[in-house]
Amino acid sequence: MADINKVFEEAQKLKWNIGSLLKLSGYERNGDLSGLNIDYEDGEQLFLTEELRGIMEKLDDVNWRLKYLSRPVKEVSCLHKNRSGRYETSGGHSYTSGHGIEALVPDDYSDVNCWVRTRVEHDGKDYYLVGHHDVSMEGLTVRIREGV
Repeated sequence: MADINKVFEEAQKLKWNIGSLLKLSGYERNGDLSGLNIDYEDGEQLFLTEELRGIMEKLDDVNWRLKYLSRPVKEVSCLHKNRSGRYETSGGHSYTSGHGIEALVPDDYSDVNCWVRTRVEHDGKDYYLVGHHDVSMEGLTVRIREGV
């Protein structure tokens, strides 16, 4: 059985091909397939266009995730509330509503803390992690990747 690192290594190899396909299709530039030569009076091409549009949306997400995971971690820190009421790292990276965050939270199924990628929101009283409302942001261990 392959280990998780081998699977990740193989997934990284796909990144170049996925990027190449997104570029060829025009999806990378346009966010859709409008740059392709499509005969809109050909039912088969219309079907193929719709199917490829769905595939490209998924591949674009896969490509984004693989690029994200390739970025090195530049800071691991515990959050503290600053004077403006926002949570920030010791390196000065602060979070407010809508910001993406990688945080170390308790796993629901084991006694191990695990990293999750989610976002920060505000409930009118304080900031919280989406999907982990019960986890306190004060003292929370987070990590920041380069380019984020």
